[in-house]
Amino acid sequence: MLETVLMNLRSTRNVGDLACSPAAYFDFGQAQTLDIQQEAPACKRVIFGGGQIYRQVVDAAIYRTAQAQTRVVWGVGISARNAADLTYDILKAACGPISSRNWNVPGCVYVPCASAMSPLFDDVAEPRHEVVIFAHARKSEGMMQPAGIPCRTNHGGTLAETLDFLASGAIVVTNSYHGTYWAMCLGRKVLCLPFSDKFRQFRDNPVFSDPADWFADLNRAEARPDLLEDARARNRAFYDVVLDL
Repeated sequence: MLETVLMNLRSTRNVGDLACSPAAYFDFGQAQTLDIQQEAPACKRVIFGGGQIYRQVVDAAIYRTAQAQTRVVWGVGISARNAADLTYDILKAACGPISSRNWNVPGCVYVPCASAMSPLFDDVAEPRHEVVIFAHARKSEGMMQPAGIPCRTNHGGTLAETLDFLASGAIVVTNSYHGTYWAMCLGRKVLCLPFSDKFRQFRDNPVFSDPADWFADLNRAEARPDLLEDARARNRAFYDVVLDL
């Protein structure tokens, strides 16, 4: 029997979704990685996450992981609204430990996205540009994108290529969740252009601005220098919990 099956969103071009599984950063023994829509084989534990996949996790816990001895939710985007829903009671009944990347969600351990464990955050080059823009590929209509400022989207490329781009800016302007998170982990100043409440659920939120008119707020951008080590410590602690199951 497999020790661990790790399930997250794999059929996507979103670099954040592809890089958020703890499978890439921790040793789970004999393990298999699957898309959240696949059927899990017999195993000691299934780990769901990370990413904004709450509904998919509920479905997978009920319908696609019957052969797992234990189910774990790792750093999934779970909102307070989700936690107040009947589906959350179902999830709690089906799973062991549940953690969320969102701060202060009832009944959840706070565990930021596991991608902070990447060693790529340990060797960060000096900025090459004053400002860069990291845009969500599907949710940037109406977002101000001045000519001459380097810009990249969250679709395509590797984690290494994305982090190199984010690190190239002294200030990162972004409406991507992982763009915001990674830029803060890199120690860069961030100006976040939110399109949903998920951007307002970090333990220490970034500075926000209007997507259509953010340029005048560049001087308000702030770094979050403690985020990386806090995220790593919380992921290591949750890993210990999971291995003890």
